[in-house]
Amino acid sequence: MRIFCILLMAGSLYAQPWVMFNDMDDTYLYDQASGQVYIRVKKGGKNYEDTFVKMGVIDNLQNNSSKASLSAESIQDKNTKEASEDQRELLKKAQELQRSIQNGIFEGE
Repeated sequence: MRIFCILLMAGSLYAQPWVMFNDMDDTYLYDQASGQVYIRVKKGGKNYEDTFVKMGVIDNLQNNSSKASLSAESIQDKNTKEASEDQRELLKKAQELQRSIQNGIFEGE
């Protein structure tokens, strides 16, 4: 019976694919099953009013709305430069997060 309980507890720990972590500014959820990272979007109210959004979705929505409203080529060139800089920053941040998660997982084993 003890062995069964121990196996059940070990199995329940293995079945929890979500890991929550934060840096000084943001809170993140990492889905170990799919490898996706979700970031908390603060709505300016209480913590329970905040939502978690898949990383990169907010930027895509902002870029699509800005491209639809701005039609001048010079403005679009400026947006592409800013978007590529934002993408680089997001990519660096995502890589750092992935490294820290992987280090935490491998150190835990």
